[in-house]
Amino acid sequence: MQENHVHHRGGSIRWATAKHALRCLIGCNIGEAAGAAIGFLLGWDMFSTIALAIGLAFAVGYAFTMIPMLRTMPLWQAAKVTIAGDTASIAAMETVEISLALLIPGFMHAGLTDALFWLGLGIILPAGYAVAYPAMYWAMKREQRMLMQAHHH
Repeated sequence: MQENHVHHRGGSIRWATAKHALRCLIGCNIGEAAGAAIGFLLGWDMFSTIALAIGLAFAVGYAFTMIPMLRTMPLWQAAKVTIAGDTASIAAMETVEISLALLIPGFMHAGLTDALFWLGLGIILPAGYAVAYPAMYWAMKREQRMLMQAHHH
């Protein structure tokens, strides 16, 4: 069986990984944006706001992965699979996105109407996806191997 032809619910594992990583990116960035907005509205300092944004990125990212799983498995199993599968991907994505946000001069203070904000997102979001994808692929391959081993025993 060739690696890029391994079937995962009717498609290749690379396609499944791309979809899961994109869902994770969307969920994480919704959580991150909400955390940044809340911190800004409450007048928090940058580090407290970043901490809230990262916490909400993980929470919403996990929710975006877990909720569809609840159709096929109980909550405890969906939570276990989500945490095992998404933690490395979310951590990689958040590390790159926050690092880039801090490195782009003026980005952290740019408003929604500033071109710098949108240019920065155009850099940060693809970079986050680029590091989330391999982490997600590794987790999905690991899960696939575990399932195959369980079926062989």
